[in-house]
Amino acid sequence: MSRASFIAGLSLWAALSLCPRAARADDSPKYAERGLTAYYAGKYDLARMFFAKAMQDAVLKGKDEWIAKATLNLVDVELEANDEREAQRLLEGMNTRDKGIRSLWLWKRSQLANLQRLYPLALELVDSALDLAKGDPAKTASMGLDRMRYLIQSKEPSVWSSQYESFRKGLGRMRSAPLDAMAAMARKDYGKADTLWREAMGYYRDQGRLAKVAGCLNQSAICLFSMGRRSEALETNARAVAIFGELGLEMPGLKAQALRLLLVDDGPELAKLRQDMDLVGQRFSGFDLQGILDEYSHNLRDGRPGVGN
Repeated sequence: MSRASFIAGLSLWAALSLCPRAARADDSPKYAERGLTAYYAGKYDLARMFFAKAMQDAVLKGKDEWIAKATLNLVDVELEANDEREAQRLLEGMNTRDKGIRSLWLWKRSQLANLQRLYPLALELVDSALDLAKGDPAKTASMGLDRMRYLIQSKEPSVWSSQYESFRKGLGRMRSAPLDAMAAMARKDYGKADTLWREAMGYYRDQGRLAKVAGCLNQSAICLFSMGRRSEALETNARAVAIFGELGLEMPGLKAQALRLLLVDDGPELAKLRQDMDLVGQRFSGFDLQGILDEYSHNLRDGRPGVGN
């Protein structure tokens, strides 16, 4: 669903709010369930539409808990689509005293901070979320997994190695594979990391979570590139870009394409790729091409692909 369509939907919602009897009592849970099904299938535009309908229905009925849950579901979609501004707007609009909802709110804020590379803030927020979620094993397990990811992304292995070994013992293989891959990358063991990303890819494919498959492909391409296997990296990255494109997730797709900029030798083609990315990037607030390039070129030297590999 396009942004224009979403705004049009909100206008319709405002009109319908004058006639609350039009909504059925069970609409919001049905919309939420359909939204979750679409979300896990990687159909984010459809998920956004159903979650927005759940939100509209919840507001019409004055159901604060439904409103909060619909908002958090919408936040999940925007985080997956890397729309930081919309995720932040939704989170800032929430105001709840419910302990359980507040723990989820803090958790989603930590995920947003991590996406923005505000790692100390992400850790502070997830620790607060964990404190409020005590007594809920399912929540604390998922929050703890994110906390471990934040540590691996932001700290040296010497800081998190012992915690990591202890933490992963309680995880099933499906959940530990991507975490193991991140740890291997942080230790610059790119061969092991590539194998682990491909293993994780298989789990996500079995679940039908195509965006996660594309994310694993993206990381695998970085590993291959870091090992100097340039043609394989380009092919893997192109597959990731194709999946992101099919899902309509332009920002992750652009991040994946940034790697292509580093893999192309031909001057005119490189110039065209840069121009294309700049044009599309202008549509998104906060799009930072140089920051993305830096993310993928951390292991490069002298500014040229392949040097030092």
